[in-house]
Amino acid sequence: MARSVHRGCDDFRQTSAATRERWLREGGARLTRRQLVGAGLGGALAIWTQRAMGPAAVLEAAAAQAAGAPGAPVLVTVFLPGGADLLDTLIPVGDYGRYADLRPGTKIADPPLLGATGLAIHPALTEGVGGGVKGLFDAGKVGFLPGIDYANPDLSHFHSRHFWETGLITDRAAPGWLGRWLDRHGSRDNPLQGLTLGSTLSPVLATASAPVAALESPREVALDIWGLEDKVRGRMLAAWEELSRGRDRRAGPAAVRDAARLAKRVGDRLAPYAEHDGVDPLAPPVPYPEDDRFGERLSRLAALIAQPLGVRVAAVQADGEYDTHDNQPDDLASAFGSLSRSLAAFQADLEARGVADRVLTLVWSEFGRRPKGNESAGTDHGAGGIAWVQGTRAAPGILTDYPSLTQLDRDDNLRVTVDFRTVYASLLESWLKTGADEVIPRAGAFGRLTLAR
Repeated sequence: MARSVHRGCDDFRQTSAATRERWLREGGARLTRRQLVGAGLGGALAIWTQRAMGPAAVLEAAAAQAAGAPGAPVLVTVFLPGGADLLDTLIPVGDYGRYADLRPGTKIADPPLLGATGLAIHPALTEGVGGGVKGLFDAGKVGFLPGIDYANPDLSHFHSRHFWETGLITDRAAPGWLGRWLDRHGSRDNPLQGLTLGSTLSPVLATASAPVAALESPREVALDIWGLEDKVRGRMLAAWEELSRGRDRRAGPAAVRDAARLAKRVGDRLAPYAEHDGVDPLAPPVPYPEDDRFGERLSRLAALIAQPLGVRVAAVQADGEYDTHDNQPDDLASAFGSLSRSLAAFQADLEARGVADRVLTLVWSEFGRRPKGNESAGTDHGAGGIAWVQGTRAAPGILTDYPSLTQLDRDDNLRVTVDFRTVYASLLESWLKTGADEVIPRAGAFGRLTLAR
């Protein structure tokens, strides 16, 4: 009998960047944004701000913030979209028989062991420089968080992702949990303090007042107009310069003038970091996987963190298929291979640049998968997922209890062993050195974990 597709998959198609951004925008005045830079820079950079900002000072504020706190910690979040499976990420060697019974057609045979933890790891997570994610774990630079989720899990992609992004169990639009942190502790003038590597702002960094930005790569950020012959292009750029010098104070012309000034200022400020004549000033000191968009974004992020730009929090979404209802063995191996190679290169890059002790990375997904496999060589939406922290100062080892395979919850899902808000509260206090209750409601009701050293 053919299996029925889980209802949650219908909303996975609704978690696209455009759909989610529209949903946030329609959520109320608190989240209203004015996109100041976009089309004028070829779509390579977008800045969100809640108030008018003097364009002459916008990116100078980045240097000022960096100079004021040159050793400030940076928190990077890496999202695995679709619901990454715990049981095939960290295989319970001590209960392998039960694991194999639950997944007779998709079980991983002879997975690499994780020391004396009683767990093994997906073989694809050994790929990359130094042995990939497993190599980082062996070196004491990864702390795994099995069983992470929240009480009474909602198995909808849209809802669960929103809960994780905001740190709030609510279906109402709200700023992201790190966006709220920036509202309290960030700069009022530096949009690069909250940086999304991608074309659309991560909801994790959506703010109510602090400026934030999204970009693909500094090499694509320049005041330019493409597809025109040189003569016409020159006239267009001259007209843009003229717009930026306008003095008309009416609302419409003033908005055009401010946008033009800011676009030029951003392009000029990032110009030293863009590639010219085949020379890339942000070229990584270590090799990244070829033809891998996720690795490329991490490479750009490592380079920008190392510059005096005041980056404090950043978000990147991984590529790959994690909503593995079908063909899980192949899809998960491909996704984990890219993830492992890119994360290992990112860590090596940060260390080569001398900034690794300032950077902690949190890898997360919106939920886990059901322990029992389905009839399509896959797994359906479940609870008790997987996350981890990575970095030279990450607390190493297995940091939370691994869920039992014999004592499932009332829906035959893995039991949750740690609430994701416990992780957020711990990171706010131990890494960002601020009060968790400023960002997470009822933070005192959640425990704390040692996630950094």
